[in-house]
Amino acid sequence: MLHVFGHKNPDSDSICTALVTADWLNGQGRTAQAFALGTPIAETRFILETAGVEAPPVFTGSVADKPVFLVDFSELEQGPEGLADADVQGLIDHHRIGTLITRGPLDAWVRAVGCSATVLLELMGYDDLSRAQARLLLGAIVSDTFNFTSPTTTAQDRLAVERLLPIADLSLAPFAQTLLERRTQIGDMPLCEALVADEKAYQIAGHSLMVSQICVMNPAEIEARTAELYQAMTDRLTRDKLDGYVLMLTDLAKGNSQLFFASKGLLPADPVQLAGAVSRKKEGLPWLASYFA
Repeated sequence: MLHVFGHKNPDSDSICTALVTADWLNGQGRTAQAFALGTPIAETRFILETAGVEAPPVFTGSVADKPVFLVDFSELEQGPEGLADADVQGLIDHHRIGTLITRGPLDAWVRAVGCSATVLLELMGYDDLSRAQARLLLGAIVSDTFNFTSPTTTAQDRLAVERLLPIADLSLAPFAQTLLERRTQIGDMPLCEALVADEKAYQIAGHSLMVSQICVMNPAEIEARTAELYQAMTDRLTRDKLDGYVLMLTDLAKGNSQLFFASKGLLPADPVQLAGAVSRKKEGLPWLASYFA
């Protein structure tokens, strides 16, 4: 059986697109099961509820020697235990080619688009999509592109949403509004939990970094808790033996971000402003790469 999954600390793309990818593989006669590498966040739960689909089971343990199909990542650090020794048979992604080295050749589809769901749709087409599948993929694209406000958005993503809407039987504006509201509600959540909700591990210039992103409509609610924030980041730095921990705090209302850092002298001590930046992939990570260049 093919184990189909996205990255640790799963976002909506890594869960929703993995579910539909498993359906697509099963339709080809390849027995597949979608898994998640963590529990769904509030935004993803909203998409699943709208689609009437249960969350995939959470995978624990090692995938060594198991046949796997990756969705939305190819960084070894973002995968489960044993991934380096797994039989990786496929990849659908929209990020840089990461640190994973596979044991053999694989079927890989990686495109410079805003969402893995858009890549999957190029393979599946639209004719046989169910309403539930269309809602899952629609939610993934709206989430990953911040409803088309992210610079990662492409014409292919917009076309995909246009074609999905009638199949999903949804109106974009209210669906996207509720989705983003669920994404940005922090409230009294401990910041150690908010950090983990959307964090990814990277190796950049030989340094082991964890890069989290928190999206809000009012960054002041996080800025007022900076002591708690830095404590949570420092705790992770120590616990996971990282070289640096980075938070990209994104103001979706104004389309700006700030980078906060925890390290032992490796990264800046003070926050860095990124005007007009909302994408970790296209703006946050390039800033870090240039910093270490």
